[in-house]
Amino acid sequence: MTENTDEIPDSSGNSPSNNLSEEIIPIQGTEYIKPNKETEKMEVHHHPDLHHKPKKWKEYFLEFLMIFLAVTLGFFAESYREHIVKKETEKQSIESLVKCLASDTMQLENVIKANIKVVGQLDSLVQLRNADLSIEVNKRNFLRHSIVGFSEDWYFNTNDAALQQLKSSGTLRLIRRQNIVDSIFKYELENKTLVSQQADLYFLFKESFLDYKRAVGLFFYRDTTVMKYSFGYDSSDVEFGNIDPVSLNTDKEKINLLYGNAALMAGPQEAYIHLMQDQLSYGKSLIAFLKEEYHLD
Repeated sequence: MTENTDEIPDSSGNSPSNNLSEEIIPIQGTEYIKPNKETEKMEVHHHPDLHHKPKKWKEYFLEFLMIFLAVTLGFFAESYREHIVKKETEKQSIESLVKCLASDTMQLENVIKANIKVVGQLDSLVQLRNADLSIEVNKRNFLRHSIVGFSEDWYFNTNDAALQQLKSSGTLRLIRRQNIVDSIFKYELENKTLVSQQADLYFLFKESFLDYKRAVGLFFYRDTTVMKYSFGYDSSDVEFGNIDPVSLNTDKEKINLLYGNAALMAGPQEAYIHLMQDQLSYGKSLIAFLKEEYHLD
């Protein structure tokens, strides 16, 4: 029996190929998208070119020169500023020193007057060495001269605050002119000489006052019925009342010792006066010199 291998045709009369073509349905509503103007105008950004052209040597030299000038000018500006500060510090220190010197000169003038007065009283006391102290007028003169001569001791004390500040702060090294430094140190050296002389005078003063206490009863110092005593640089005012209660030692040797002490004190005290007078003169000239050098008023 022979099999029928022929395909049974579709009753619709369409072949498979025809059916496939019919199943492909075109997409409705699809439009062609045209590029708009903004898209067309968009710029394309490129990466910068990092490869620079080599500089010329003149450009390098100019940059170096500008940096060098800037550093150099900065250095000079800072140096000038420090110079101004140092000069101002130096001037202020000298101004303080001048004020201390002026204080010293005023004190020296007063102490010189006081010591001249004391020396005059000591010399006058020595002139009474042969006088009869039992006579009231001689006794009054003896008391007046001995009270001032053996009770008053006047010494010069320098005001060295500014000088010590100059030395301790290091400001002294800012003074570049050596003659100014030498002048300042010379003044300080002379002050030390005065201090040494004062030490000798004070020793004589203490010893003489002890001898004075042994020869004269000093209760009357506080007895206003006997004496009123006020003292100053150039004069001392001694007013006596009734001096009969004042006792003098009858031992002639002790009285004579006072005359010897008066003579012994007067000599070194005169030397001290001369030293102070020299220092006063030098101090005034130093003030004038410093004012001129630093243009001070």
